[in-house]
Amino acid sequence: MAYYLEKEIWSSVFAVPCGVVDKHLKLCGDTALKVLLILLRRGGAAEIGELCRLTGRAEQEVQDALAYWTGAGVLAGERAEEHPVYTAEPAVRAAEPEPLLSYTEQPDEAPDEAGDAQVRKVRSLTHSRPRLTTQEIGEMAQADEGIVFLLQESQNVLGKPLTPVASDTVASLYSYYGMKPDLVLMLLQYCVTIGKDSMRYVEKVAATWLEKGIDSHEKAEEEILRVTQLSGVEQKVKSAFGIYDRKLVPSEKKYVAVWTVEYGFSLDMITLAFERAVDQKGKLSFPYIGGILSNWHAKGIKTPAQALREMQEKRSAAPSPAGDGSGASYDLDELERIIASKGIF
Repeated sequence: MAYYLEKEIWSSVFAVPCGVVDKHLKLCGDTALKVLLILLRRGGAAEIGELCRLTGRAEQEVQDALAYWTGAGVLAGERAEEHPVYTAEPAVRAAEPEPLLSYTEQPDEAPDEAGDAQVRKVRSLTHSRPRLTTQEIGEMAQADEGIVFLLQESQNVLGKPLTPVASDTVASLYSYYGMKPDLVLMLLQYCVTIGKDSMRYVEKVAATWLEKGIDSHEKAEEEILRVTQLSGVEQKVKSAFGIYDRKLVPSEKKYVAVWTVEYGFSLDMITLAFERAVDQKGKLSFPYIGGILSNWHAKGIKTPAQALREMQEKRSAAPSPAGDGSGASYDLDELERIIASKGIF
C-alpha cells in the first residue's frame, strides 16, 4: 500500500536540510529530531525553555539533543545574559577536544592481520587514539549496520541521546578497539548500573577489560560478578572495622582484595585478625592486619579455630620476663570471648 501526503499540508512548509535525513536519521534520537524540527520551524532560533515546553522533554534531554546537533555542525549556540538561544545556521566547527584516554601502540611493530586485534587491546595510555567526528560516524554507519544498531541501543541503555563525545566513544570501542556490540552494550549497562556513565569512566573500564583479555559476553559477566562481590566484601570489612564515615582508599582496597581473592579468607578470619591487631597496636592498621593474615596464609591457617590454636601456641612459647608464661600482649581469654560473641565458631 502506498502512502501520500494530503494536499492541504503543503499550504505551509519549511525546509529540512537533506543532510539531516541522509546522515543523521539513523543516529539521532527522537528528542534530537523534535528539537531540530522546532528550530527549523521557528526560523532557526529558540530558547531552552521553549524547546522543553514544545517537546515535553526535561531540560537535560533537550540540552543533550542540542549538544548532538552542535557537535554535528548543524547548530551554533549563543548564550545571552539570561537565556541561551540556539540557531540552526551553519557554524564553524570548534577545535576537537582532547581525547578522553590515550593509548600507545607496540613500538616499531607491524603485526599481521591475525595479531592486529590483540595489539589494539594492549595499547598503553600514552598516545591518543583517533577521534571520530559526527560526520565520520555517519559515514561509518552507512557502510556498517552494526554501528547503527550499536548507537541506537546505546541510547536506550544510557536513557538519553548520545552526545558527540558519547558517539565517538561508543563507535571507537566497536571500530577501533574491536569490541563486539553486545560487549559494548554490557559495558555501558554495567557503568549505568553503578551510577558512573561518563564516557571517561566507560573508556577506562573498557581499557581494563581489554588489558585483561575480556573479549566475550561470558568473560565480562565473570568480571562484573567478581568486581561486584569484591565491592560487597569491602562494605562488610568497613562495617567490621567500624569505618562508617569514609570510603576505603585504594591501598586499603588492595589489602581487602589480597585477603579475600588471593588468600581466600572469610570475613570471620579478617575480623579475627582485626581484633588481634587492635589488641596489640591499640588502633586500626591495615598493614598490621595484612601481616597477620599473610602469616596465617603462609602457615595454611584457614579457620578461626586454627588461628586460635596458633595464638595459644604462641602464648605458651613466649613466657613473660617474670617467667610465668603470661607475657602475651593480648588477653587470650578476652579474645576467645569476642570470637564466641560474634558467632565465629
